[in-house]
Parts: sequence; structure tokens; C-alpha cells
Amino acid sequence: MRYFAGPILGCILAFAQTNADDKCSVEGTVIDSVTGEPIKKANVMLSPLSPGASPYATTTDASGHFLIDEVDAGRFSLAAYRVGYIQPKSPHGRAKYLVPFTLEKGQKLNQLVLNLAPQGVISGKILDEDEDPLGNVKVKCLGIFYERGKKRLDVNVETNTNELGEFRLAGLSPGKYVISATPDPNRMEARVRERPIRTARNSVAEEYATTYYPSTMNATNASPIEIIPGAQSGGINITLVRTRSLRVKGHVTEGGRSQRAEIMLASRGDVSSGDISREAPADAKGTFELDGVVPGSYDLIADEMVEGKRYSGRMPLEVHDVNIDGIELALEPPGEIQGRLVVEDNGDLMSKPFRLLLQSRADSYRAQYLHLEDESTFKVEESGFAGPYDVKAGGLPGDFYVKSIRLGERDVLESGFEFTPGNTELLTLVLNPNGGEIEGSVKTAKDEPAVLARVTLIPEEGHRSYTSFFKTTTTDENGHFVIKGVAPGEYKIYAWEDIEEGAYQDADFMKQHESDGQAVSVTEKAHETVQLKVIPADSAAEEKPGR
Repeated sequence: MRYFAGPILGCILAFAQTNADDKCSVEGTVIDSVTGEPIKKANVMLSPLSPGASPYATTTDASGHFLIDEVDAGRFSLAAYRVGYIQPKSPHGRAKYLVPFTLEKGQKLNQLVLNLAPQGVISGKILDEDEDPLGNVKVKCLGIFYERGKKRLDVNVETNTNELGEFRLAGLSPGKYVISATPDPNRMEARVRERPIRTARNSVAEEYATTYYPSTMNATNASPIEIIPGAQSGGINITLVRTRSLRVKGHVTEGGRSQRAEIMLASRGDVSSGDISREAPADAKGTFELDGVVPGSYDLIADEMVEGKRYSGRMPLEVHDVNIDGIELALEPPGEIQGRLVVEDNGDLMSKPFRLLLQSRADSYRAQYLHLEDESTFKVEESGFAGPYDVKAGGLPGDFYVKSIRLGERDVLESGFEFTPGNTELLTLVLNPNGGEIEGSVKTAKDEPAVLARVTLIPEEGHRSYTSFFKTTTTDENGHFVIKGVAPGEYKIYAWEDIEEGAYQDADFMKQHESDGQAVSVTEKAHETVQLKVIPADSAAEEKPGR
């Protein structure tokens, strides 16, 4: 044994030395993007882009310095985190720090600088018409985004006012926000004594309505507040609007029988919809009453479990200036459609993780996963959301794309589908593994690689209602990109320095940039190559007058 010990030990040492030489390191400093000062105790994370790999992490010292060593070669993203700071983002909310990069064997990266932006804050007071503060008012900071080509609002941060009517919304990224205030309908301050408006029968109360800054009930008339890194936007005071408050009464039935159910009134509008304005249970006789309803457009929704199944009813409701009585709302059993999954050309799909999703076109956030009962069948149950519906396939591998969706003999890929009582037609989803691929590079006006440019592929008119045909990706550190799984068809492809998420689905917005895109035709198994010039951020932010 002693004759082999030396050679074996030498081999081990040589092997260890080779591995040590192959290891990489990343070194740099984390600084405040506004002041330029170093940030201590920031967490720095180096994340491998290969699936299942664990990230490397460390913490900055008093001078903001960090070192991550003993790193295996590969592709990574690098980010820093610290309480009171946020990741640098563009004015439209896109992350600017996750630039993927490659570490070659033995490579040592140093003198890197990571910026963290101090969080933005919006603060102010909620007041009544006499300038007195209102406590326990729900204040929401609403981000502006696009859904199916239309601007919508979604909650970013929310809080309640204190006893002095004060609120503080922190942790905000750069961007534009709309602030809303909604009083608690159960508090005495929110309700004003009834007074006659027309007749005793139509007497109504007055109610503090949801009010948008500075003082409007209409979200489209709200004044957005723009936040830059570290901005402390104070004095955002909202005087709640008082308006007529009405009553909505009715009766719920199921199969002709009175039914106990939960009744909800959800707002319906161009930019703000889906919020539950009022809710109350129906009694044992199926009678319901919703008080404190302010004028507006709503969906009246009833929901109840009956013999283990969720029954629901829905109807549009316009509330103007009189109480509404005598509504009859029928609960319907959940619609059900049997589905069949067809994978063409012997495509290998089942060995890869993917998911099927039922999604409402009225509100893309209303969605539910579908369960594959075996490799080729699934069941679609009505969710109670407003239709029409789409079935989406997420996480498809390689070049798979949705080729067609049929309900019976009808093609519903573009139109979507509804649940019809008694319908026994089969829903057939066809997936094909021979989608096209588009590869290319994006350069700036100075002919330099456009890093982190947003590339969008937009189908021709007539094929835009099924939103999965839109494709987006981001360029790497060399301005390079690849888009896979493209359905055959005619497209235009664009590259943006910065763009509001989803704005590319807005037909009016895209008309301004018709000449900025490059036409591309895709066939099955095609590999197309394009060279694009990035559209500057200030150009993408412009809108037509009057919009």
C-alpha cells in the first residue's frame, strides 16, 4: 500500500488543484443609486440560470464591498437586496438588474457595481367635506398596467388610515400610481342620515364613495402620481366624495326554489373592475338586500354550495338614482365540458412539466388550473367568472404551440367559448411540436448591443384575440434573443428600450409605431433571423394627443 500512497496522493492533489483553478469569483460594491453612497449589510445573490441549481449568497461589509468565490462556471444573474431599498426599475416597472452573464472556467469578475434604489413613499391624509380626518379608511396604491390592450389598475400596496386620517404607502418602485380611498361601510362616519330625494318611496341615503386622488369618483379622471427612486411624495390629501347611496333588493332561486346564497356587487368599468363593492348573504327565503350602493356599473353575483357543487348566478346591473327592487337572480349548476388533448406528430409532451389553464377573457386574473385525468383527457368546469373563456397551455417545451381549439365542430381559438347548459360537445385542444423559431440581435442607434431590450412579436390583425400568439422576451448581455414555439402566421417584431407591460396589445398605441416593426413570416419548423434597432424609451412613452 505504501508504494501506491504517493502516486494516489499526487493524483488527488493534482485533481484538487485543477478544480480550484476552474472556480470563478464575483466581486464588487453595492451603492445607493441616488446618493452614490455604499450600502452595508446588503444581501447579494448570484443565481445560476440552470434549473435546480442553488444560488450563491453573501452580505456586504461596512464599505458596501462583497465577494462571492468558489463558484462553478455557468450562466448567472446577480442582484442585491436591502430593507428600505428596491431593485432598480425602469419608469414602466421593468427590472434593470437581471442581466444574464456567463462565467467561464477560472474567470474572476471584479469592480462590479450594483445599484439599489431607495424606496418611494406616498403619504397624506383622508378628509371629509369639512376637512376633518377620517380613520380606518382603506387606501390603495394602484399600479397602471394593460390587460388585453386596455389600461387597468391593480393594487400595488394598501394600508388603512390611523385615527388622524394619515396614511403612508412605502416600498414603491419608480412609476405612475393612482391612489384610491374607500371608507369602511360599517362605520358610522361613512353613512349620512337618510333624506328624501324624490318621494318617500325613493328616499335615499348619502354615502362616502371610493374616491381617487385628488377628489373624483371616476378612476379615469384620477391624477397619477409619478414616483422616482427615493421620492417622498407627501401631502397627497384626498377629500372623500359624498354621493347618493341606494338599496338593491332581490331574490335568489335555484331550480325554482328559494336559495340561501352569498350576494356580491362587483364594480365594472374601463380601468377599474372586479372590486367587491358590497356583499351580504341572502336569508333562508332567498331574499337579499344590499345597502349603501353608490351609482355605477356593476355585476351582481350570487354564489352558493349546493350538494357539494358550486352554483352561481350573474347579471349586469346599472345603478342610477333610485332604489332597485324585485331582482330575480337564478343560480345555475356549474357548467361542465369534457376536454381532449391531441398532441400531433408524436411530440414528447408528457415527460415535460406543463399546465392547462382556464382563463376568463373579461378578466385575465380570473383563472384556474385544469387537471389532466390521463394523457389525453381533461374536464373543464365553469368557474363562476365572466366569459368568454380560453384554454391556455403554459410551460410548453421547445417549439410546441397551440394549433387549434374546437368545441364540437366549431373553431373557438379566436372567439373563446361559453358554458351552455346541457351542452355535450367535446372541447379539443390540439398542440403541435413544430412551431417556428425567431432569433436575432438588437442594436442601439450607436450600433451597440441593446442589453435588456424588450422584444415583442405581434400577430397580424384577426389573430390577436388569443393572447398566447403574442410573444415577448428580453435580450441578453450581447443584445441577442431567441423566441420559440411561434405558431405559423404573419407577424411584426419590435424591440423596445422600455415599454409599459402589455402596451403592445393596444391597437391605438401600436399604430404610432407601425413603421418601427419588422415584418416576419413564420412557417412550421422555420428558423428566421432578424436584426432590429431598439425603439428609444421616450418614443415608446409618447401617446397621441387626446388619449
